[in-house]
Amino acid sequence: MKRHILATLGTVFSAFSFVACIAGEAPQDVDGEFGEELVSEAEQSIKNGTVATTGEGMAVLLSVPGGRCTGTLISSSRVVTAAHCLSTNTLADYTVWYGTTSRSVSQILRHTNVAGGVDVGILVLTTAFPFGPLTEYPQVNVSDTDNLIGREVTCYGWGAEDVGGSCTSNAQCAAGFSCDTRPERMRCFRPTTTLRKGEFTIISDPNDDDMLFRLDVPNASGQITLPGDSGGGCILDNPDWGTTHLVGVHSAGNHTNTSINISREAFAAWVLAND
Repeated sequence: MKRHILATLGTVFSAFSFVACIAGEAPQDVDGEFGEELVSEAEQSIKNGTVATTGEGMAVLLSVPGGRCTGTLISSSRVVTAAHCLSTNTLADYTVWYGTTSRSVSQILRHTNVAGGVDVGILVLTTAFPFGPLTEYPQVNVSDTDNLIGREVTCYGWGAEDVGGSCTSNAQCAAGFSCDTRPERMRCFRPTTTLRKGEFTIISDPNDDDMLFRLDVPNASGQITLPGDSGGGCILDNPDWGTTHLVGVHSAGNHTNTSINISREAFAAWVLAND
């Protein structure tokens, strides 16, 4: 049973979720890239991030074509993620994990303006997760990006772990790691087993300050989003209302000093129309 709440302008808000990890999954993680290779030191979901517990931010892990992404449950049966994670129309290519519980997918939805840069999609689950009627989901709020600048948000991701070595084949990687042979990677990876989170300040995107926002990264703790964090949500806690809000979906970054997110201004109305 979904929990709907009326918010600004009478808009209904819904929840957001986040990805978990599949042990032994091939580590070719999907992520938008902005021109720089991964840094060489050990990397995991939300680099240097704080360990999160199952259920925080209604986080789920997505097994997707080519690897995995992060997602956010906006209800017990719908997951918001990045559209670039949804690279095929084959339903069997996708599995959604909440802790050790998995669900198959019955429908794939992509934002109507993906071609224009709104990198957001929804996976509809074949069977809802049994969370019960009192479960609260992060709300989706139709509001301008300008209202987010300078706000503190918590962003979630499962990401990948980088062993720190270059490779051209699996034989060159340590036990449990596989070689990601894509030209921009050529490194040894394995799936992380830990969901992490980071606290970030939202800053304006210089290219499109309505559709996008950026995170001020790395933050004081050296945290930044990484491959596999794509589709992960940034959650704003509104203590005045006692509610949380999904305000951004991680889309791309260079894993060094840039983290680009699709703002709720670009996707909220579409998500609510498909809730």
